[in-house]
Amino acid sequence: MQAVELTVASLAPGGDGLAHVVIDGERRAVFLPDTAPGDVVRADLDASRRPARGRVLEVLSAGPGRVPSACPWSTRCGGCDWMHLSLEAQGRAHVEHVLAALPAAWRGAPATHHAAVEGLAYRTRARLHVRWERGRIEVGMHETGTHDPVVVDVCAVLEPAVENARRNLGALFQGSRGQGDVQIALGSERRPVLEVRWTGEIADSCFARLEQAVKAGELAGARVLVGDASRPAVVGDPTPWVPGADDVPLRLAPGGFGQASERMNATLALHVAALVRPLAVDKAVELYAGSGNLSVVLAREVRELVLVESSREACDAARANLAARGLRARVVEADAAAYAWGATTRLVVLDPPRTGARAVAERLAASRVPHVVYVSCDPQTLGRDLALLAPGYVARSVATFEMFPQTSHVETVVALERVRGRQVSGSAGAWSKPGGRS
Repeated sequence: MQAVELTVASLAPGGDGLAHVVIDGERRAVFLPDTAPGDVVRADLDASRRPARGRVLEVLSAGPGRVPSACPWSTRCGGCDWMHLSLEAQGRAHVEHVLAALPAAWRGAPATHHAAVEGLAYRTRARLHVRWERGRIEVGMHETGTHDPVVVDVCAVLEPAVENARRNLGALFQGSRGQGDVQIALGSERRPVLEVRWTGEIADSCFARLEQAVKAGELAGARVLVGDASRPAVVGDPTPWVPGADDVPLRLAPGGFGQASERMNATLALHVAALVRPLAVDKAVELYAGSGNLSVVLAREVRELVLVESSREACDAARANLAARGLRARVVEADAAAYAWGATTRLVVLDPPRTGARAVAERLAASRVPHVVYVSCDPQTLGRDLALLAPGYVARSVATFEMFPQTSHVETVVALERVRGRQVSGSAGAWSKPGGRS
């Protein structure tokens, strides 16, 4: 380690600041956590790695996007790696990262940015690590680079009801041994619900306290899965609910996926609907459909919609959400990565996990599907998948959404249209549909 003075030039996609230093005549990149573009810092430098890594000892002068952190634990807790940046600086960096990840020919596509309306107390979902350590229960987000929970007094980004549930977790699990992950969401009447996966022994008194919290209205419900148990213990009603983009409550699968910001989620879903509406397609497939977050708006724009989702509980929730709205669509329980759409499909909408959808992109590249809408939470895997589609498609639009303020993560929607005459040999119509539960 050696102390050097560095100027941060930009932010890397992983969230760290990027600076450069000359070592033995060679210009080397240096990653610096918790820095902003324009920062001049004195830092310890570890040149044994490539890129080199730095640890800030002192900020000598602050860049224009640096702000005081709203959380004193942000440099340790792994939850908010951009708490030291203004919302405007976060948005600029996100747009830069998304455009840089696109295939070169698409970087001039029309791009819109949906800025964060709220940067604090916005998250209606949280995943925390709980463990028994040295005679007490510790609760927190994983510390950066470790699996140790960082115990904090207040989480600045959690919605108040979720934050209150977080504060009570230590008392709920008192007397238990082992460790687990706890997901907090909002259930009926905006009361918190818990999804617990525990390794070790949960005290009997914990279940009594959960029942009391439900009876008192502090929780709507909880599901607790201990060790290798085949079924969870259920207390109250653990079903999460969020406002749908159509202003009708949307049921989620317990422990299933849901966006962090309810307001921005509605903005994104309505944007997808607006992209699909002028296409006037008869047949569409939505892959990685989850509990129907996008489906409830897509079903109004498409005559024949097929939803594909691998989680049975999410499929059940999607059917319930469609039925509650009087909407028609077919829900198929199957692996979205392997599902083969019919030859007459005119639109594919996909919203894969952070790992992306390489297999789907490969089949789309060899298909005749004229329209694709790709929703992504990771610019790098998005860029990887879109590179497979670039020979046969053009980007009609690109939009970024500040779904996760205070973090280096961003949500992106790219609308693609097939270029006539450009197609890899083969088509999706040549694939047979694998079995699935409709």
